[in-house]
Amino acid sequence: MGRIEFLAWALLTVTASAQAPRQEDAPSHLRPAPQITGSLIDSDGKHRLSLQYRRNSIRQLFTGAIQSTCMLPSKSGESKPLDLSVIPFGTRTTVFYIRHMVGKQSQNVILALRFDRVRSGSTLPQGVVIPCVKSRGETAKPIGR
Repeated sequence: MGRIEFLAWALLTVTASAQAPRQEDAPSHLRPAPQITGSLIDSDGKHRLSLQYRRNSIRQLFTGAIQSTCMLPSKSGESKPLDLSVIPFGTRTTVFYIRHMVGKQSQNVILALRFDRVRSGSTLPQGVVIPCVKSRGETAKPIGR
């Protein structure tokens, strides 16, 4: 009987420890999204923007895709969609983005943008971060080439 009691005790001990609450991993630290500031040099008017910028005195090219309509905030609290085709080439712009792997290729997905310098008379807001992401519950369109 001693052997059976020992096996029952061992089985209960293992079962109880397997069901013990586990500590969750600590959440990762939030980090700001990478950003690039440069001059708008190209756009398809709907989903893609290209900026030319300087890094270490060398001209570089950034191209990114927008998965969702960028929404211009307004003072009344209602947002209105930003038509990318109205942004004049040469506008000094900052894009906030993430890199997203599609197959073996990396794509830049633009999360938000900000116009740092706009031409006089422009209706574009200067210095305002404009979100280009869908809220929770909405589905994003896949990025197409």
